[in-house]
Amino acid sequence: MEPDGNMQFNRRELISALSAGGVLALAGCADQADGDGNDEIFVDALDSDPGTLDLHETNRVPESMCLTPVHERLFTIDPDLEPQPWLATEYETNDDETEYVIQLEEGVEFHDGTEFNADVAKWNLERAEENSPDAWQFGTLEEIDATGDYELTFHFEEPHPLFPQYLANVQMGFASREAVEAAGDDYGQEEVVGTGPLVFEEWVRDDEIVYSRNEDYDRGPDFLSNDGPINFEEYHVRIVPEPTTLLNEVTVGNVDGSMMIAASDAEDVEAHDNTQLERVDDAHPTFLSINVEAEPTDEVEVRQAMAYAVDQEAIVNAAFHGEGYPIYSLCPPMAVGGLDEATARETGYEQDLDTARELLDDAGWENDEEGEVRTRNGDDLSVSFFAFEMEPYSSIGEVTQDMLSQVGFEANLEILESGTLYDRVEGGEHNLVTMALSGGYIANNTLASTLHSQNYAPDGGSNYSLYQSDEYDEIIDQAEVEPDDAEREALLHEAQEHILEEVPVVPLVGFVKFYAAKNEISVDAWTDHPWWPSPDQYNLHAVDVDRS
Repeated sequence: MEPDGNMQFNRRELISALSAGGVLALAGCADQADGDGNDEIFVDALDSDPGTLDLHETNRVPESMCLTPVHERLFTIDPDLEPQPWLATEYETNDDETEYVIQLEEGVEFHDGTEFNADVAKWNLERAEENSPDAWQFGTLEEIDATGDYELTFHFEEPHPLFPQYLANVQMGFASREAVEAAGDDYGQEEVVGTGPLVFEEWVRDDEIVYSRNEDYDRGPDFLSNDGPINFEEYHVRIVPEPTTLLNEVTVGNVDGSMMIAASDAEDVEAHDNTQLERVDDAHPTFLSINVEAEPTDEVEVRQAMAYAVDQEAIVNAAFHGEGYPIYSLCPPMAVGGLDEATARETGYEQDLDTARELLDDAGWENDEEGEVRTRNGDDLSVSFFAFEMEPYSSIGEVTQDMLSQVGFEANLEILESGTLYDRVEGGEHNLVTMALSGGYIANNTLASTLHSQNYAPDGGSNYSLYQSDEYDEIIDQAEVEPDDAEREALLHEAQEHILEEVPVVPLVGFVKFYAAKNEISVDAWTDHPWWPSPDQYNLHAVDVDRS
């Protein structure tokens, strides 16, 4: 995660997941000392400086968290996990869901005073389709028409039943066209203008981002306790990259809460007299991406042996300090369309070192004794293994390296800074790399972004396994257009079973997400939402503080 903004984020879809050390913290006071704060200023903490605040150019978690309170979308996801109109007022679709007609809220203004209407909304969504790393969510979009001053009509070549859900993502939000065009390349750096409850004021690089309250705001989602202006006058996001520093700030210092405190620090927060801790199993998978094009991991038997060598429970304990849960399919069980745990276990892989060794023996990779590096035709069974230098990814690498060595792999682990890692992975220099995906609540998203050939990493996508399968692509494409929920779920299960057979990835651990906060912070109206860890559900106007 690079603070200088030079990374090509549109080529790195999964960097949004790599903030386990503390992506965003909630609540605090910029001027407080020793926990004695001002109710009118909240302070968050990011673990890295954003690269851009242009919502159509990024999908990383830090940027998304900073942008969600600034930019409204046509829809949001309610606690029943259904799309609810937001800047839309109502919508209708034809029988085969190839056309959507959406009515827009009237009287909405951007923070610069310009009007939100159909022409501006159309311009924004066309810009997102052209630039966003998540542009694939537009499906087979043919055209967007402004069919009225406050009406949009979307035409698709094939059915797109999930389109309202996708329109709830922050990358589908709206910026002032006038501000974007006036700022040019500086938009998202010096200028950020939306319609939401927060107004962007200033970004001091490597220090903090400052926002003020939109006093006229009155459009918060109906399911929140507060649908008006946020409960504080200013909102500050500080850059706190060191987890121990963040822990100290949350428990005794200047930050009142953290959305993603390090797993190793969760018990300390929970035990402290000043703080409270919320936990939830999140649909945020970690996994090994296996390069299916490079030798020797181009052999399915080698990939299967890797899967049998891995002990997910041991990784939970060693790399996540027990604050995680093992997963056996790429989509965790709570994801919409995910395999249930029993089916994933039955179909997938649990550690079986003897089976791993037998697979390698059958493939001609042999050794004289257990633990010795295997060879075939004079070549060692050697693999290039990359891990991010941040936790838990470096620890995942170290633990997995030892597991692979037990069955005869020479796993050459390199722990790399994220920019270097992505450059090398996009160049196909890896056999294995530790990866994760934030916001994996809908299985379609996870399966398409990580393994569909249209997201092939050397072409700028997030398929770091370099996996290309016409059969798999066809299943995912069919699921995207299938209007029947049960039929779509069956297709998604089929896709996950296909992955378990082909092994382009090895599922490892699902994250437990935390909300660590000082006792005076009230967040119940926010954390009651089952998807509250998602950047798209970062509803700041439901958060309150009482230091009395």
